[in-house]
Amino acid sequence: MSFEKGKNLSTAEIEVWFQVIAGLFALFIAMGVGRFAYTPILPLMQSSTHFSNAIAGYLASSNYIGYLIGAFAAGSIPFIHRHKLQSFRWSLLVCVATTGFMGLGHTVGLWYVLRFLSGLSSGLVFVLISSIVLDILVKKNQLKLSGVLYAGVGLGISITGVIIPLLNHPFGWRGTWLGLMVLTILLGVPTMLWLRKDQAEISPQLPSKAKSVNEKRSPFFLWLVIAYGCEGIGYIITGTFIVEIAHHTPMLNGLATYCWVLVGLAAIPSTVLWTFASDKWGRITVLIIAYLLQAFGVILPVIAPNALGIFIGAILFGGTFVGITTMVNNLGKALNPHNSSKVIGILTGVYSVGQIIGATGAGLLANKLGGFTLPILLAGALLIIGVASLLVGIFISRTKRMNRSY
Repeated sequence: MSFEKGKNLSTAEIEVWFQVIAGLFALFIAMGVGRFAYTPILPLMQSSTHFSNAIAGYLASSNYIGYLIGAFAAGSIPFIHRHKLQSFRWSLLVCVATTGFMGLGHTVGLWYVLRFLSGLSSGLVFVLISSIVLDILVKKNQLKLSGVLYAGVGLGISITGVIIPLLNHPFGWRGTWLGLMVLTILLGVPTMLWLRKDQAEISPQLPSKAKSVNEKRSPFFLWLVIAYGCEGIGYIITGTFIVEIAHHTPMLNGLATYCWVLVGLAAIPSTVLWTFASDKWGRITVLIIAYLLQAFGVILPVIAPNALGIFIGAILFGGTFVGITTMVNNLGKALNPHNSSKVIGILTGVYSVGQIIGATGAGLLANKLGGFTLPILLAGALLIIGVASLLVGIFISRTKRMNRSY
């Protein structure tokens, strides 16, 4: 009997790992390629087509607008919520297709549409796969594996950062987009097969008493949302333009793309490390530390405008931005455990609003001022405002608890 019990437990653990790896591949496709492959390909496209930094910002923002709509749709449309797995699969297919069509398009107008659709599908995939896998992990008491799930973003960034220059050399930027589509197909097939309906449609069951308590949203949640909006603005300027900034840095011209590889390599272990740290020292405390480190990493290329400053900034940026996403989503789910899709949808939507503002504003300012110094400094300042929001949230939450106790 004990052998059979151990065997069943082992099988259950393997099933959980299959769901986590399927989610990792999905985030690799939707985020590492669908969202962020644009960053290292941007200088290649600009050098061939000669469009301005303003247009580069608009293209990025069209993706983020789509991401915003997709995130809110995933969290608020009942049909999507009821049919998570089906909606996820169709969204992943759109993400794969729009990646390839970017290499076939010849007009900026078509690129706007494709980047919008790519963002829409990425937003749906991110919220849906996060909700599906986090629900499974909560049900199986394995939430610590969420760091592995979100490592898909960093893995996608690092691998695409390596292969984009290799594809660009023989095939040009158009062939690079098509090559990335082939990669997403290779990863998409096991993702579709491993994520099963009987696992994907489950929701963690809460005791009725606990559920009624959690229906009242924590007062800290509002301040978490504000802080995450600041993160959206603060991180996206570096997330969109870091390769372009490196491209114009002395001694880095031929190595600019590889700073993006550093971002991805730093991001891969960061999700696991930040999850471990938040479990050990407290989610909010560790989240504040991550914000401060990211703020320093973002402004470092301005403080030290050389190869060392760019590389260290890339490592600090990569080592925090996916970790912050992981911690915020875990914290949001902990504050509101009964409706993961809605909570993650709200957080991701506000994050997307910040990205739209940040990418568009940075592109326009850089085009007008001839550089990214001011946008980067503003990004760092907004990250500090995010820290202030978290501190205010802590203070107000503690004050309300004290008032209720008297």
